[in-house]
Amino acid sequence: MKKIINYSLLLALVLLGTSCDKGLESLNKNKTSPTSIDPALLLNNAVINASFTARTVIFDIGIVQQMVTPNGGVLAGANFNQDIRDITIGSVWVTYYQNVIKYTHDVIVRTKDVPARSNLYHMARIFQAYTFMVLTDEHGDIPYSEGGAGFTNQVFFPKYDAQQAIYTDIIKELTEASAALNAGGTIEASDVLYGGILPNGKNLDTHFY
Repeated sequence: MKKIINYSLLLALVLLGTSCDKGLESLNKNKTSPTSIDPALLLNNAVINASFTARTVIFDIGIVQQMVTPNGGVLAGANFNQDIRDITIGSVWVTYYQNVIKYTHDVIVRTKDVPARSNLYHMARIFQAYTFMVLTDEHGDIPYSEGGAGFTNQVFFPKYDAQQAIYTDIIKELTEASAALNAGGTIEASDVLYGGILPNGKNLDTHFY
């Protein structure tokens, strides 16, 4: 009886040992989790997140003196040079770096050496230049040359660049990228702003912004 029990236990251990990893590779594979994404969708995410909130727009109107009021509230920062962090930092700085620059930078890295996505590469350069223009308009010296490279290059503490140098490079980026757009290249029809089609009906990415 003792031998039967021992043999039974041994057999059970053998069966368990041979069946533990059987099919685990396919069983543990998440079939609904994407392993890649079309970079055009990343650019779309950047475009959508670049929208100003109403409070930010009102605040900026006062700063550039398009509207002056003696009232307080959201306009107080512009009238009295107050630093309202919920607007100046929370709305523009955080949103643009986390939800715009991060994505445009990723698109640029992914498409830089892909000739078939050349138009998308230059579209991302244009939109990133616009975003950096807004950021430096608001804050002066900002992380520019290393901005957005936290994931791709592990730059977690990017250096701040001088505003004058930023404006110079933004002009260069816009000039080069707009000139490099190719009407004969791939039309990025998934673009949420124009869908690759202009108001005049022409199917050209060359007029992106």
